[in-house]
Amino acid sequence: MSRYNVKGTFFVLGYIAQKHPQLVKKIISEGHEIGSHGFWHKKIYNQSKTEFRHEVLSSRGVLEDITGQQVNMFRAPSWSISTDTLWALEILEEEGFICDSSIQPFKTYLSGITYAPVTPYHPVVNGRKLKLLEVPPMVLPLGRLRLPFSGGFYLRALPKWFVSYALSEINKKGPGMIYIHPWELDVSQPRLKASLLAKTIHYFNLGTTLNKLENLLQNFEFVSMSSLLKSREYPSLPVISAEDVRYEENNSVGKQ
Repeated sequence: MSRYNVKGTFFVLGYIAQKHPQLVKKIISEGHEIGSHGFWHKKIYNQSKTEFRHEVLSSRGVLEDITGQQVNMFRAPSWSISTDTLWALEILEEEGFICDSSIQPFKTYLSGITYAPVTPYHPVVNGRKLKLLEVPPMVLPLGRLRLPFSGGFYLRALPKWFVSYALSEINKKGPGMIYIHPWELDVSQPRLKASLLAKTIHYFNLGTTLNKLENLLQNFEFVSMSSLLKSREYPSLPVISAEDVRYEENNSVGKQ
């Protein structure tokens, strides 16, 4: 990122920050932005509202103590803000967060909301418009299908040319977002015992991450989340519409 003069947002776990404060200071010293990733990487749907608030505040407290800067960006562990945990967005806004990036606009075995908006938006939750900006991971819409490509396993699995093509298509309408995990750059990391699914998602194509990331940094312009907030106005949208709820219910009936 330094080579291409790109600044980004680093979502850091409170536990990791507490254990490696110099790492957080290095990120800040190079001009990047720090956001909270929670404290223990505990999925939100495994927490009560009180537990979630405590995790968020504990993480932010550690990060702000280290950086001396306000931390108001958040990403949930495992993208775990879903239809059952939309209350987390309200708590984030109550606690002064201005940007969240936790809602996958497609369903996985861990999380996601099938027909959530695919571009940055201000969520409407329980009929109330939030000032908080939601920045979802990018998908390429194909009719009612949505193809994820912008990070993690999807970035590693898909060819470099397709990732660039998909991001270019997204950019015709607005900003896109690319994300990676630090371990995705570490080809020599230990191989842990796990299920075939978990091993595939975690280790597949690790050797391609750096090359794909560098290609994107060369060919696209990137900014931090806070810079994105300042760049334009964004619409207020329901996280999931009544029409989409009915569609999902009908789909569920058909599968029974």
